[in-house]
Amino acid sequence: MRILFYLPVVTPWWFARVIAPAIRAAAASHEVHVMVPPSWQGTGIGKEQAPDIETMPHVHWHLLDGPDHPLLRSDASDQGDLIDFVCALAPDLTLCRSADVRTPALFPGEVRFIMEGGAPPFVLGGADFTLKHGVFDHGSLPPMDMRVANRLDEIAADMWPEMLARLHVPTRAEFMADARISPEPGQLFIALPLEYEHPENFFGSHHAFASNADMITAIAEEIDGAATLLVTHHPLTELHGDTSAANAAILRQGGRVKLLSRARAPGAFGGDASMAMIRHCDGAVFGNSKSWSIAAAFGTPMTRISSAPGADWMNAYSATGPLIEDIQNGCARGADPSLTRRWFAHHILNLVMDPDQADFYASDMTDRAFQPVDPARWDRALARYRSLPCPPTHAPFPTPQEKASA
Repeated sequence: MRILFYLPVVTPWWFARVIAPAIRAAAASHEVHVMVPPSWQGTGIGKEQAPDIETMPHVHWHLLDGPDHPLLRSDASDQGDLIDFVCALAPDLTLCRSADVRTPALFPGEVRFIMEGGAPPFVLGGADFTLKHGVFDHGSLPPMDMRVANRLDEIAADMWPEMLARLHVPTRAEFMADARISPEPGQLFIALPLEYEHPENFFGSHHAFASNADMITAIAEEIDGAATLLVTHHPLTELHGDTSAANAAILRQGGRVKLLSRARAPGAFGGDASMAMIRHCDGAVFGNSKSWSIAAAFGTPMTRISSAPGADWMNAYSATGPLIEDIQNGCARGADPSLTRRWFAHHILNLVMDPDQADFYASDMTDRAFQPVDPARWDRALARYRSLPCPPTHAPFPTPQEKASA
């Protein structure tokens, strides 16, 4: 196969931990081309990536260093030379680390986006990634033969107790104590985990709000005192970004909005403020944050404000007002429990890849790109999941073979 890696917004971490191992694995058995711009605003490649590149002389490297290369991060769909080059190259498969979805849509062959493999609240590998049709098409499940779907559901039912046992979630009383909140009778709480906000994060172009500050203000005004809005910053924003504008927006709302700071004593919020917040709030609001899956796992009713598609089984509201009204009336809908379990099992068994594994091959990527559901890969994926940190506190669940022979 001819495989193209199209990488306008690859960061140094992503290149070192995910992309370089993926290129190396693909090039072991396929013709591989890489299109990437020079360093700019925390994305692209530079001298720091030279040692990795020098170890792969058999890969065809195409540096997109024209004067308009910054446009590659947002929208390069009108750059005819670029499109013509890719069409002439005629890749069978293009793997993109790109916030621009319009340009790859013009490429021939199959196109997939390289996205984070995390599925919170459950702990997966630090460099896990998946291949997706869209950048924020949350909750999507491919068509499955009924027998395959039933088998996946059986494995999911076995996995679920162990997956929950891996979590360290404080009780609601412990959470409120850590948050320094004394709830009044009937007081409602809505969780809002904020997006990653940093100049390197060009995926912000897909968000419904121009900034986290704007999101806080809009949601608080829609709630209008009917509930208390609890907010967490994205951990990378706290580490590398600027939270001052969002913090100012929170202060302007007075007591209607409260920030849950991660900069607390070790063990506060059970070690994960967003997980505890979403678990113990009455509802949650998301943009494109992958924290939506926390709400699905715990059955917390959610609003999703995004132009990207979300699966019907998420039962997400499109606005916060109706969510709060249903919470008040005792009829708020959470994600479908059985399809939640199916999605997590599908994600872990069919989709997630770990470039740190010694047996990570090109076929791991090509198989998933062209065949998103394959029971033949489930045993290996299940064994890998069971080997991750946070071991279960009860007897391990059986493999499909063990179940069949029991």
